Amino acid sequence: MTSHEILSLLQKRENLLKDLSEVNAQIIHFTLDHGDQPSIPMPTVRAGVRTNGSGRRSGARRKWFERGEMIKIARKLLSQPMTQADLVRGLASAKGYDKGLPASERARFKSAAYQAIAAALHGKQLFRNRSGQVATRR
Repeated sequence: MTSHEILSLLQKRENLLKDLSEVNAQIIHFTLDHGDQPSIPMPTVRAGVRTNGSGRRSGARRKWFERGEMIKIARKLLSQPMTQADLVRGLASAKGYDKGLPASERARFKSAAYQAIAAALHGKQLFRNRSGQVATRR
């Protein structure tokens, strides 16, 4: 790029920023003049805000397990070593999530359960035997 092209691009950028600031000023004036209830219908969902389908914001973190709860349930379920998938299915049925959750929430629970199992394995609260199954003790 030549310096002339760069200068023309910088000038275009400056003009666009000037136009944008004018539009922002108009929005601010409109909001101040009309208050919270604008006469123009505004979309109910703003860009960047996620909802969970029920109309409420989903910004709050969902806790699938209380602190230490997964270990307590896993100790009851692991009377003999089992695969991680079997343990996740057992956790879901013990918590009652196997029947009442929609598919997307069930997938989130499974992900959280696998992460909890991985954390328990890393924290040496659960152990993996030679065949790869999860157990409570070696």
